[in-house]
Amino acid sequence: MKLVLLVDSSNGSYARMAELIKDKDTLLVDTEDCDEPHERKKLFESIHAFSHSSKEIMLAKISGRESIIRELGDECPEMILSLSFNKHSRHYNANPIQTFQNLIYTFEREH
Repeated sequence: MKLVLLVDSSNGSYARMAELIKDKDTLLVDTEDCDEPHERKKLFESIHAFSHSSKEIMLAKISGRESIIRELGDECPEMILSLSFNKHSRHYNANPIQTFQNLIYTFEREH
């Protein structure tokens, strides 16, 4: 099983999350600055490549566009979870760094 984490966050928070999993076999992707069609394409291509790689975790910094998140969940076979630092997002979490750490711990324990 593989894990895809989509994160709507600042550069600093994303860097912190990446630092927390630097010793894991991880693919890091950043699509935040892409327009919608390019973000969708880059994420689909990245997830496809990730699915066929030996890596176990993909951490993607995204723009937070809800339509892309829903579409990825419908179309991709991997487990996809999203976290947002934006209080107006449906994926908002009051303590996303701790939630991220808990997700990684649980994934590794169950894997």
